Amino acid sequence: MSIEPTAIQVIGPAAGETVNVLGAPIVIKSSGCAGPLFFADHPVPPGYFVPPHVHEDEDELFFITEGELTLTGPSGELTAGPGSLVHLPRGVPHGFGNATDRPVRMLVVCTGHGLEGVFRGLDAAARERDLGHAEVGAICAANRVYMQ
Repeated sequence: MSIEPTAIQVIGPAAGETVNVLGAPIVIKSSGCAGPLFFADHPVPPGYFVPPHVHEDEDELFFITEGELTLTGPSGELTAGPGSLVHLPRGVPHGFGNATDRPVRMLVVCTGHGLEGVFRGLDAAARERDLGHAEVGAICAANRVYMQ
């Protein structure tokens, strides 16, 4: 979607590109319209876990709207519930998951569009075959995101 940068745009609730990232949907809302920002709606199913990784280029923010997200980082494990804002600075190892039996929903905002490449790459590869850890790591590394 290409959008004139001087126009006000509304991307409706059913709009956006849904990609499957390691078994969870992410609805990319910002593609082509947010300049240097990435924005997505990310439902996180029970049991879902993203292993620790580092973003070389993007700062990442999660705004939790439902449920309780568990985060792992250099200082250990933290939890964030509805109304919480999580800041994950570039260069800081982090992982996250849903250790509860209820869905978590969060809004994801990142500087830059590097994560779009990761998410689209994982989605496309998973449509063709089951992904192993090495292939996930290679797709991430191609977008300057490194598994720990």
